[in-house]
Amino acid sequence: MRSFPRTLGRRRLAAVTLAAVAVGGLAVPIVDPALPWASAAGGDKLKQKQKRVHQQVQQAGSDLDESSAQLVAATKQLAAANKVLAASRARLATARANLVTAEQSLAAAKVEDQRMQAALAAAQARLAQARADLDKGQQAVDDQKQKVRDTFADMVEQGDPRLLAFGALMHAESPEDIARQQELNDTVLSSQSAQYQSLRTAEVLLKVRAKDVKKATDAVAVQRQQAADHLVVVQGLEQQATAARDAVAASVAEDAQATAAAQTARQAAVRIKQHDVAVLKGLKAREDKIKQQILALAHRQRNRQVGQTSGMFLNPVSDTYVTSPYGWRKHPIYGYWGLHDGDDFHAPCGVPERAVDTGKVISEYYSSVWGNRLYLSLGNINGHNYTVIYNHISRYAAHVGQVVGRGETVAYAGTTGWSTACHLHFTVLRDGNPVDPQSVL
Repeated sequence: MRSFPRTLGRRRLAAVTLAAVAVGGLAVPIVDPALPWASAAGGDKLKQKQKRVHQQVQQAGSDLDESSAQLVAATKQLAAANKVLAASRARLATARANLVTAEQSLAAAKVEDQRMQAALAAAQARLAQARADLDKGQQAVDDQKQKVRDTFADMVEQGDPRLLAFGALMHAESPEDIARQQELNDTVLSSQSAQYQSLRTAEVLLKVRAKDVKKATDAVAVQRQQAADHLVVVQGLEQQATAARDAVAASVAEDAQATAAAQTARQAAVRIKQHDVAVLKGLKAREDKIKQQILALAHRQRNRQVGQTSGMFLNPVSDTYVTSPYGWRKHPIYGYWGLHDGDDFHAPCGVPERAVDTGKVISEYYSSVWGNRLYLSLGNINGHNYTVIYNHISRYAAHVGQVVGRGETVAYAGTTGWSTACHLHFTVLRDGNPVDPQSVL
């Protein structure tokens, strides 16, 4: 047996497991007190049974979890369903994280798109202003050219101002006339020079504004291309966000299915466990019968003295080894720690299992947990009662009431009960309590 820690509630739930298992279908003969063996072994046999059953009742909370094959199967199904559920929820969490990332990226991209649209609008505004300035510059050049043309026409009609000035000088009558005429001529020539200079200035400015229009046009083209490229990015992110939303929706549906499957498996395991508990409760009454038999035969016990008890018994199987020793160990299914109350010996199917010492078969029965079991009472030795138990037997070689000698075959190895492969689970009870078999083998 294994004693595994459990909460109080679960211990109460399973309190009758091993009691029922130990005595379910148990054949407990009342040994004839007239036989020499009977008076020594009979009462002690029942006493150790009572102690053993009581101890098993205390350990039942854990062994219920190693219960019937149906419960083991249901537990495996529940574990598988929980694994699927965990994977589903992991995928759902990933899908939700991907959705958050996609939506954040899309939101950032839309902000960037707004910035690019604003930059494009500003570039277009600068282009429009540059074009307007260019139009004004062109108009100024055209106007200035017209003034120059008008001035040239006047010169053609009136003559070259410089020749006119020379003629005026030739007809001057006084120095004052010469001075006034010279001043007038200078003014006319200066005005003409200013018009030509203004035309050159306007033409230079027009070229600058044409370059501004070219720069503004190029800037608009760059901004427009960047906006177009970013639009492709935004559209891709929108598709990703849509796919992420769809993935979340699919994961939610998958999680709902996995949750339902896990719940169904959990309910099935609970139902099977409740059924096991009900059966075990019905078998619990056998413990009281054992107790009454113990009381009736207690006064017939005998005792024999031996020397050192260490090594006083044979190994139950020849040419074997221990595959799982007595002691605290991890539960083979659920991973928590508990007491393994005997040694598991390597024993292929059909291998003979022998009496570790001369004794009397006091019980043989089938347990759903231990399969076919055989109890061999070795009597009272040095004031202590010793009984050994052979579990998972394929078939019996000795039967209740039969006295067997040391080394004789009592049964054959098997894998009955809760067992996945042929082996012998061998338990030594001293005064009804399990002890390490290696202390006496």
